[in-house]
Amino acid sequence: MAFPISPGGRFHTPEFIVREKDGVFVAIDRERANWICLNRSGMQIVQALPGKTVEEAASECAAAGVLSSEEPEKHLRKFAADLARKEFLSTMPITGELVARAEILKPEKLHEVWIVTNFECNMACRHCYTYERVAEDRRRVGKDALLAMMDECRRLGAEVFYLTGGEPLLREDLLDLIEGATHRSRAILFTNGTLVTPEWAEHLSRYRERLVVQVSLEGPDEESNSILRGTGSFARAMEGIRTLLRAGLRVGVSTTPTPRTASRVPELTRLLAGTSEGKHGVDYHHIIYVVHAGNAREGDTARLATTDLIDVVTSCKEAIRQAKQEGVKTRLKITNDKIFEAIASNGPRKDMCGAGYTILGINADGMLHPCATTMHDTSFNLGTLLDDQGNYVPGEIGRLWRESAAVQRIRSFTVLPREGGKVTDLRFFHGGGCWYHMQDQQGDIRAEHPFYAAYETLTEKAILHVATKDIPEGDRTKGAPLPKIYSSMARTRISCAGVRKTGDTSRQGIDNGYCICFA
Repeated sequence: MAFPISPGGRFHTPEFIVREKDGVFVAIDRERANWICLNRSGMQIVQALPGKTVEEAASECAAAGVLSSEEPEKHLRKFAADLARKEFLSTMPITGELVARAEILKPEKLHEVWIVTNFECNMACRHCYTYERVAEDRRRVGKDALLAMMDECRRLGAEVFYLTGGEPLLREDLLDLIEGATHRSRAILFTNGTLVTPEWAEHLSRYRERLVVQVSLEGPDEESNSILRGTGSFARAMEGIRTLLRAGLRVGVSTTPTPRTASRVPELTRLLAGTSEGKHGVDYHHIIYVVHAGNAREGDTARLATTDLIDVVTSCKEAIRQAKQEGVKTRLKITNDKIFEAIASNGPRKDMCGAGYTILGINADGMLHPCATTMHDTSFNLGTLLDDQGNYVPGEIGRLWRESAAVQRIRSFTVLPREGGKVTDLRFFHGGGCWYHMQDQQGDIRAEHPFYAAYETLTEKAILHVATKDIPEGDRTKGAPLPKIYSSMARTRISCAGVRKTGDTSRQGIDNGYCICFA
């Protein structure tokens, strides 16, 4: 929505910080999660506008050589109108009360649902945050009940189901569940890859148009992978990946960097970039941020430094670039990079993630959860979905999603600064990451979240990349005495991982953010 401009009014701009990259300038409005990319003249004019009328600003800028002396007022009026459309200029004071999301947002439409198909697993990974359930719990929801749950989730808007475990391939009726998950929706199957056989791959290939298989790997060789996943797991998982590719399936790989394995992860990216079978290569490499729970508590597996996490994501992206320079033909993407680009590209401001709003989880014990991060933690149960005979209670997912006290508590988590505090970081771009790490719903997430500083750095890198990526090298307008807007933040809403885009319908300009940890 454009800011108002009156012909004789005096200009106001939001508070912003400025970052320069390759001779252009990005003004970032942290309070409204907005930015605009300008040439030097445009930046100087924006900084000169506050408090002036268009006539005063045009005269001053022309005299300083910032604006062409030929029809400066005409050029400035056009530029001012463009800035107003980008929500960076107004002749009315730019104010607005910051409100926590729970006062505005309601559960309107589901987007994704995580389903723990079973707790059993053929491995005992050292960083598994659900290890206690994997080791001791053999409960699983029956096939018919799960299919009924999926149908209801679709009616509530769900577009994608994540089938995880444990190890889903240990479930004998998994193909029936995949068929149900891919009926008018999409599915991502999580597996450690060691149980994939040509027969499994052939069966899965029937759903290839709507199914992605995501295999877990922690390093580029047996030595690095076995630190977390055990001896012999690397070779079997790599063969599983190749078997899936030979069957024409879309394959992704996820990795959870730890202090002992982080330095080797970019080498794994390089290996994946060169892994293909015929025309089929690995689609993406996703970096998962480990939760300090379960087996991950042993040996401080989860205590990865912020700088190491930043290095992993940026180095993995660089590994793909280098592979392409070496002539490797690959479509491999670092999904974290794409998520941060979505964060940097699309407003309005974001407050926490979509857990309990657009995201839900169904556990193997029949409990409803707000998201994937909480599946191991019974304190975040939203309620049971089964009757005494193990059948699904129709309508229970929708009822608990909208009404349960537990989910309403989760929605009360916010990144809003306490007591009207000033926004001095990029929290409304990235949404604060994962609320699970917060002890206090209105606490200081900067202090409580172990990877908050990484989100800040990666978000700023993404903003500068998105803002400048389409500017031709040697563009002559960079130093021209006429203002130019190269790019700006899109004022749209995007569901987690950037799948669904809609208009921003909230008057206060607020939305849920993205599942940075798992999506």
